[in-house]
Amino acid sequence: MSALFGYLAEGLKYLMIFCDKITGQHYWLSLLLFALIIKIVLFPFGIKQQKSQQKLAKLRPKEEAIRRKYKGQTDQESMRKMNEEIQVMYREEKYSQFGGCLPLLVQMPVLFSLYYIIQNPLHYICRFGKAQIEVIMETFHRITGYASSGTYQNLTIKTTSFLNDSANLQSLIDAIPVDGTVPTGAVDAAGNSFADYTAFRADLVSQLSSKAYPNFKMFGFIDLSVTPSEKIWWYVLVPLVTFAILWGTTKLQKKFTYQSPATAAQANNPTMKMMEFGMPALSTVIAFSLPSALALYWIYQNVLGLGQQILLSKMFPTPKMTDAELKEALREADRQAYEAKKAEEKKKKSIHEEDRMMSEMNRGTGVPEGWVEPMGPSSSKPADNTPKGKKSKAIGRADMKNDKKGDE
Repeated sequence: MSALFGYLAEGLKYLMIFCDKITGQHYWLSLLLFALIIKIVLFPFGIKQQKSQQKLAKLRPKEEAIRRKYKGQTDQESMRKMNEEIQVMYREEKYSQFGGCLPLLVQMPVLFSLYYIIQNPLHYICRFGKAQIEVIMETFHRITGYASSGTYQNLTIKTTSFLNDSANLQSLIDAIPVDGTVPTGAVDAAGNSFADYTAFRADLVSQLSSKAYPNFKMFGFIDLSVTPSEKIWWYVLVPLVTFAILWGTTKLQKKFTYQSPATAAQANNPTMKMMEFGMPALSTVIAFSLPSALALYWIYQNVLGLGQQILLSKMFPTPKMTDAELKEALREADRQAYEAKKAEEKKKKSIHEEDRMMSEMNRGTGVPEGWVEPMGPSSSKPADNTPKGKKSKAIGRADMKNDKKGDE
């Protein structure tokens, strides 16, 4: 899975480079533009998800009618039958419960790959190779004494921020060892291996001198490369602001998102309430131990996500029924269900009655009462071949004479 995220990140890095150039290497603006473009690109999936919610809202009366049939029945069998009826109703109405989940599944790999880009600006924005990055970070650590809390992204972001200053850049170039061995896997821009360490160092110095580095300063005094856990003071506000915004946008987003009766009932569950609070809290803990740039990106994503949901709710509003309209819709759903049930019972009764009549005939009990021959009464013929009319009378007198002669 990590390989997939890596491949996606390699493709998306060009977008981040574009945003960095457009904003003049101001990283906080680059992140905002980057997040906005991603939201626009994925907007069609948001439309599909909203339409799925819209259709679900229209099916609410029918779903409520089914749930009302099983009201007060909490045993497992009743719950199973109720869920089966709801699923049958969904299929008949051509509604897919996975229609709303699919857009999220498509977006998740993209969102995870974005994390790769943000955590490693030396590679995805400055476009240094892996071997070059190792040398740069080792040199940065040696001249500054900076020791990260053990996370790779802390060191890469801090190093990138350091190189944005021309004096710092020159001090790092001067500190690169003159003698050494070529790092494993080191290649030049054309993909060719270096002949010796001198060629490797010359190429690295050339790249360091020619590249533009993101500026991690926000409003001139907020350093987005700082990790709150390493610089306790007002930077501790970063994770706290992250928690407030993530929790607030989640609460507001629910007001513009349709929730089925089942979902609404689950929302009052203590476990769900704990998760509602727990997810922003987890993000706060992570934001405390990572560079502030990552927390800022989460804030952008959530604020833009709220804006998108408000826009979609205006473009494709879900139907909101009053209590009177809902009751009328429920009565109509009950009436349709009653008529369908009566028609099914009538059909079964007709089939049963026909089977009964055929069974009586097969047993040889004669024609059952009410039975009509398929061809009608006109199709029946006399049991014998006795002629009718004058001819039959003449034949009868002749037979009587013959009988008398026989007696004599």
